[in-house]
Amino acid sequence: MSRLIIGNRFKKGTLFLLSIILLLVVIGVLLPSSFHVERSIEIKRSSKAIFPYLNNLQKWGSWTSLNVNKDYSLEQQFSGSNQGIGSELSYHGDKLGKGKIKIVDNELDDHVAFSLLINNRFNTDGNIKIESKSETDSKVTITLDGDVGFHLPDRYIILMMNNIAGSLFEESLNRLKTVVESKKSLPAEGL
Repeated sequence: MSRLIIGNRFKKGTLFLLSIILLLVVIGVLLPSSFHVERSIEIKRSSKAIFPYLNNLQKWGSWTSLNVNKDYSLEQQFSGSNQGIGSELSYHGDKLGKGKIKIVDNELDDHVAFSLLINNRFNTDGNIKIESKSETDSKVTITLDGDVGFHLPDRYIILMMNNIAGSLFEESLNRLKTVVESKKSLPAEGL
């Protein structure tokens, strides 16, 4: 009799577990496969003063979350051109993980487009747009777009992407504002 009770409990437990897994798969299929994250900030400087910080990946450490203050184990390697299209930054850290950023497009004092590979899993496209409000005021907007396809676990992860990437963008934009507004003269670099 005890074998029969144990057998029924095992069958019920197995059926319950399979039902949960099936439910998670069905929900995962219905979840979106793409994401969009966007944050903006007003900076009291011209687009000409802001652009060099965006177009040179070696300057990103002064304003983005990709710095040793965020992750003491962070290692960065730069390749390609010094700035502009083709410049690349590979990074690895305990907290920030592994990634690669490459500038793929830019327009002087207007925008910088980049590709970002996060932990060899997420291929994303980013853009940092500068909108001149006046001679001395600009709006900077960072966007990040990606698609994980049919990979179901990643569909659950991207549900948190707006909060995770959004908070990093807000922190980075605030640092960019502080760095750029504290400079009295314009950097001499362009494209």
